[in-house]
Amino acid sequence: MTRDNEEQSVGRPEPEFKFGIGTVIWIIIGFVVSWVNMLIILDSMQIWSYLSIIFTSIIPCVIIALKDRFWGYGYIFGFAIAGIPFLIIVDLFIGGYVFATSSFIFTILWLIFWKGWRSLSSIRRVES
Repeated sequence: MTRDNEEQSVGRPEPEFKFGIGTVIWIIIGFVVSWVNMLIILDSMQIWSYLSIIFTSIIPCVIIALKDRFWGYGYIFGFAIAGIPFLIIVDLFIGGYVFATSSFIFTILWLIFWKGWRSLSSIRRVES
């Protein structure tokens, strides 16, 4: 990126949410991964399986978001949304747990990681 492009991009506000085909694909992937994870929890009903929700949502979400943060939004959003039909159709507790946990993780990652990352990237280094 040249210095002129850099100066133009600093003053331009970044869109808060850009809904594209990549985001839709990651919503679907997050939905499927979440649904499979909830079925595993339903079959085993052990504490480690409940903790798997945290690992299958945070780690992939951060890795995906390093490529494109909107894809990360899509993944965690699909992960959370899968809990709603699961709580209605299959099991109230597991679906509600996944929805609440994923929503909480999304909020934490959004406030700390993405907002912090944007704030840090907006600071320009002054060259002497």
